[in-house]
Amino acid sequence: MSGDIELRDAKVYFPVAAGAVRAVDGVDITFSSGEITGIIGESGCGKSVLGMYLLGLLPDYARKSGQIRYGGKDLEQLPERERRRMRGACLGLIPQNPGDSLNPVRKVGSQIQEALRLLPKNRQNTVTPGGLLCRFGFSQEQVLRVERAYSFELSGGMQQRAVAAMGVAAHPQWIIADEPSKGLDMALREQMYETLRCVRSQEVEGMIIITHDLVLAQQLCDQIAVMYAGHILEQGRGVPRKPLHPYTKGLLDSLPARGMHPMRGIAPAPGQRLEGCRFAPRCPFAQQLCREREPAQYEIGERKVRCFLYA
Repeated sequence: MSGDIELRDAKVYFPVAAGAVRAVDGVDITFSSGEITGIIGESGCGKSVLGMYLLGLLPDYARKSGQIRYGGKDLEQLPERERRRMRGACLGLIPQNPGDSLNPVRKVGSQIQEALRLLPKNRQNTVTPGGLLCRFGFSQEQVLRVERAYSFELSGGMQQRAVAAMGVAAHPQWIIADEPSKGLDMALREQMYETLRCVRSQEVEGMIIITHDLVLAQQLCDQIAVMYAGHILEQGRGVPRKPLHPYTKGLLDSLPARGMHPMRGIAPAPGQRLEGCRFAPRCPFAQQLCREREPAQYEIGERKVRCFLYA
């Protein structure tokens, strides 16, 4: 399989006593082959749920609908056995919290070796855990130590690189990195940025980075999609340089480099239903129309934005 990944009207609802939490609510986006796409937004906006939807890793109680088009197929219509084979082989995951993702009672080398079993049998002897770790910046001396170590014996940066090596072990066409900088201090973040650059050089077809780290998104991503309350409000190239949606502008203005100007109001609670534009209660440009109707997705050059300012 190869090519772009297309999501059409993707929805993921979680049933609760009061109705449903609409974590992902009608998302349309194309992840372009050969590029890195970043999905950014505040905590709880639905970006990690969207990643799990892509991978087919949602819990059984989640109600989902929509299409995931890749390689001429709708992944949502595949039998579970075939979908499971695709994970690791076609779609690789670099999970958040590497210390929690690694098995603490198994040595790191054996865990990478297990990931290599997803390779075709004629290639399994051509790649070794040590060889993979070398590609992620470990010296030969470090490789021997990491292979024999348990996860808790490694630093946070070394854990991150080991998890990244596992994610690309089966040579997937696409990599999904979920909150890769979460919980890391500035020094470890810089190591993680370099790890992701290394992943990009491993001949992957494309990468999706799910993050609240706006600096990471600006440094590494070719395109950016901005999520809010289950919707994508803005997507395309050049988002950090020239944001169009009021929410994107507020998000970027909250960065220290831009003066740390906080947005007014708070994000809607999970399950809260809002009429019209979901950002209207916090938007400095909101009009009555914004509170009554949901804006369509308007095309502005190479950008798409949900806002009546561009109607």
